Amino acid sequence: MLLKSLVFLILTTLLVAGCGGGSANNATGVSKLAQSQKCMDASCHAGSVSPGTGALIVQEWMNSTHNTQNGAGCADCHEPHPGHPESCSKCHGGGSGVATQNPDASQKCNKCHGLSHPNDIQVRLAPQHFGNMTASINNSTYRASYLSSNYIGNCRKCHNPHDPTTAMAANAEWAESGHGDVLSGARTRYEFKTRGSYVPYNLTYEYYCVRCHTSTGYINFVTSGFTDVRPFAGPGYAVVQNAPVKVAAGAAQPADAPSPDKTKEVTACNVCHDNGAGRAYNWATRAVGVYRGYYNFSSSNSSPTVKLNNKVTVYPNVNDSNVCIPCHSGRAIGSMIYDAQAAGMDFSNTNTPSAHDRAAATLVFRTGGYEFAGRNYVPARFLHNRIGVANEHGTGNAGPCATCHMKTATPHGFQPVVRDSAGKISSIASTACAHCHTGDPLQLTPAVLQAKKDGYAAAMAMLNVLKTDSTLPVDPLNPSRSKVRPLANKNSDYNAAFPGGGANTMGAFFNASLLQNEPCAFAHNPQYTKRLIYDSIDWLNNGVLDNDVEAAINNATLAVNSSTGKVSLSNPIMGGNYIAAQAPGVAYAQTFLDVKAAAINWLLGGPGGGRP
Repeated sequence: MLLKSLVFLILTTLLVAGCGGGSANNATGVSKLAQSQKCMDASCHAGSVSPGTGALIVQEWMNSTHNTQNGAGCADCHEPHPGHPESCSKCHGGGSGVATQNPDASQKCNKCHGLSHPNDIQVRLAPQHFGNMTASINNSTYRASYLSSNYIGNCRKCHNPHDPTTAMAANAEWAESGHGDVLSGARTRYEFKTRGSYVPYNLTYEYYCVRCHTSTGYINFVTSGFTDVRPFAGPGYAVVQNAPVKVAAGAAQPADAPSPDKTKEVTACNVCHDNGAGRAYNWATRAVGVYRGYYNFSSSNSSPTVKLNNKVTVYPNVNDSNVCIPCHSGRAIGSMIYDAQAAGMDFSNTNTPSAHDRAAATLVFRTGGYEFAGRNYVPARFLHNRIGVANEHGTGNAGPCATCHMKTATPHGFQPVVRDSAGKISSIASTACAHCHTGDPLQLTPAVLQAKKDGYAAAMAMLNVLKTDSTLPVDPLNPSRSKVRPLANKNSDYNAAFPGGGANTMGAFFNASLLQNEPCAFAHNPQYTKRLIYDSIDWLNNGVLDNDVEAAINNATLAVNSSTGKVSLSNPIMGGNYIAAQAPGVAYAQTFLDVKAAAINWLLGGPGGGRP
C-alpha cells in the first residue's frame, strides 16, 4: 500500500522540484526557457504541432515542469548537432545539421530519469516504474513494472513527451487502481506473456491469459479482430510459450518455463487510449469494435472428452465501453454446461468450465450465469445495460462501463464509490447513478448501497454453505464435505449429491464461482444476480426446484472440516470471516442466525418472500 501511495506524491514533487536528474546546463544560470528561445522562433518551431495531440508543441512545453521548474529545454532532449538548423554545417563545421527527432525512442529520457539517477523522482517516489529483475530469477511471481521491456523507449505510451505534467493527476489515479497495481496477482501470479496460444482465440484450448493480463497482449488481441492471443517477449528476447500438456490422471501440470524477459506488464495507458495512429497521449479512447467472445472448453481427462469451441457470443456495441468488455466477460458462461451435456459429458467424472474473475459484462448483459431450465431470468426493471447508450436518461454515449466508473472526480481510479478505512461505502462518487436513482423507491444513498452489498455477501455465504453437506462421511479427498465429490484424477463427481442432476449441480457451483469473483454483481444486475443465487440454493437444497429457499437457509448447518475438526464461515464478498474457524458449538449460533436473516431479507425481501 505504501508503494502505491507514494505515486500520489509525484505530482506535488514535480511542481516543486522539476526533473529529477536535471541537466548539466542548469549550472550555467541560463534558464531552459532562455536556452530554448531560438527553437521557438517563428522561423523554426513556433508553429510545430504535436503528432499526438494536435496542439502547439511550444505551448505544451511551456505548460510542463520541464519549463516551469527549469528541468529540461529543447536542446536537452533533442540534442541538435552543431550548426542546426543550417545544413551548411554538414560541410563547414563537421556537424550534420540535424537533431534527434524522437528523443523518447532514442532513450534520451534516461539522461534525467531512471535507475542511474538515484535522486530521480521516479526512483525515489515511483519505483513501480522499474522491475529491475535479473536473468537468474526463475520464480515467476516477481512484481510487474511500468517500464517493462516493450515500454523502454516508449514513455510516450503513458506520457505526453512535451508536457508530461498536465496529465500527472490522471497518472496518479491510475497508479492507485487495479490497472496500475504492480503487486496484484493479476500481474504477478504467472509469467502471463508466456501464457498465450498460436492457435486463434476462437479455436484454442490452450492458455490465452496474455490477452488481458498484459498490455501488449490486449492490444494485439483487439487490433486483430479478437483472434491474436500469441505469447510475446520484449525486443531481443526469445519468446517462450507455456501451455497445458497431457498428463497422467491425477498429475499436476508442470511448472511454467521461465521467460528470459524478466519484466511484466500492467494495464498501461495505451491499452485504453490510442488516436488511431498508435499514439496514446492525446487520451482519445481506443476504438474497439463490438466484442465477439468465444468460450472454449475441453474435458481433457474425461471419457468421452467433450470439446467446445468456435461458438460466438456477441456483445452489444457500447461505444467507449467496448474497450472494457473483452477483459470483463470471463472465460466461460453458464450455457456451456448445456452444450457439454448435449455433447455427452459424463458429469460423474469431469472438470468444469470456469467463469474466471470480474466478469461484470456477463452480468450486465445477462450472458454469464447458468440459467436453470424453466426459470425466468429477464429482470422486470433494468436499464444498466443501456447506461451511456443513445443518451439513455441523459447518460451520454460512452456505454455503461465508462459512464458509471469514470464519471467521477477521479475517473482513472475507476471507482464509482468511495470506501472508508473499514471498506464500507461512504459516498457515491459516480454522477451517473443520479440520472435514475432519485426519489423513492429508487433513492440510492451510501447506506442503502452498503446494505445491498451486505445482503449480497450474506446470500453468497449461505450459497456456499448449501454447497456442502454436513452429514457426508469423512473423505480425505473431500475434507470440506462438498456436494461435488473430488476424485483422485483431479476431476469431480457432479452427480454425487443428486444422481442424474450433475448438469444443474455444476451450474449451481458455476454460479457461485461467477458471483463470488464479481463482488459488485449486486449493483451491476441486481435481480439477475438474486435469481441466480436463489435458484442455485433451491437446487442444492434437495435436487429439486421447489422454491424452498427460505427453509433451506434457515435449516442449513455448517459442515465440520474433516482435516481440521473445525467449522467456519467466510465473507466471500468483503473478505474475512463471519465465523472464524473454531470447534463446533453454540458460540457462533447468533452470528449464524444473523447471516441467515440478512440473506433472506436481501434475497427474498424478508421472511415469507418468494423468488426475486
